[in-house]
Amino acid sequence: MPGAGSIHYDFLFLNVIFLCPKGDIISKSLDLGIMNRRWFDDAELQNQMSRFIVVYSYACKALLRGQSLTHEEGDGSALVERGLLSQQELDLMDSSPSWQPFFCLEVIRAIVVQCYGIPDMKGFKPGTSKLQAQIFRNFDNNIKDLVTLIGNCVRIRASGLPASYDAITMTSFIAFFLLASVVWSAAIGWMTPIVVFFASVIIMFLILMGTKLVDPFGLDKVDIPMECFCATLEAQMQAIDERNDVISEVTSSAARSGLKSRRVLGKRQATFHIPNEKKKSFKLA
Repeated sequence: MPGAGSIHYDFLFLNVIFLCPKGDIISKSLDLGIMNRRWFDDAELQNQMSRFIVVYSYACKALLRGQSLTHEEGDGSALVERGLLSQQELDLMDSSPSWQPFFCLEVIRAIVVQCYGIPDMKGFKPGTSKLQAQIFRNFDNNIKDLVTLIGNCVRIRASGLPASYDAITMTSFIAFFLLASVVWSAAIGWMTPIVVFFASVIIMFLILMGTKLVDPFGLDKVDIPMECFCATLEAQMQAIDERNDVISEVTSSAARSGLKSRRVLGKRQATFHIPNEKKKSFKLA
């Protein structure tokens, strides 16, 4: 079927981003950002981790395109302009002999270690002294999931469609319509050229679409809009950072003392009509 390979390729990428058994890039990254703001108490390290969580998503996008963030079509310069990376950090990422998403995760791991290394455990929020082992385990598990997602992205990038995809589909296309013309001419006569023309145009459009989607991570209009995924993650990370003080204010003891303890009561409503029938009594025969 023309275009079937491209549909399969598209499905594989969506499976990596949204349907990974251990969570997708967006949800895992946002969860990491929330843990960073809720448990750590060093503003400088918190900001650095938030930055590299966002950069991680853009690095994954560059990895799927087989590029570097410093490529002319990459997002490196834009990330520097927005303050998410310094030029020195971008140069270090480019010169590092590793995939750039791994560089981001190594920086995040190093930030976690630095928070644990602050004397008197001042790198953590007050009241978390008994949770530090669990906090480290949560961070470590989340980072492991993000590492798994990098491996999935690499596998998808490496398992592209064969180079002979266009040749096979075009050969099948020509052979089919040559044989179909002979068979159809006996039944529909002079209308055969008209039917073959319109049918071949439709199939040709499908073949061209499949050709465009052989590399669905590019910049064509029919390609997967990975920029939207990265922009969504960046916007949500900014929201997490901005509401950090608001959450602290809402959960503070002063805010709790100003409210009377009460149960949340609400009127329960059924989503469908339940008839109020009287109970019937049954007698044994």
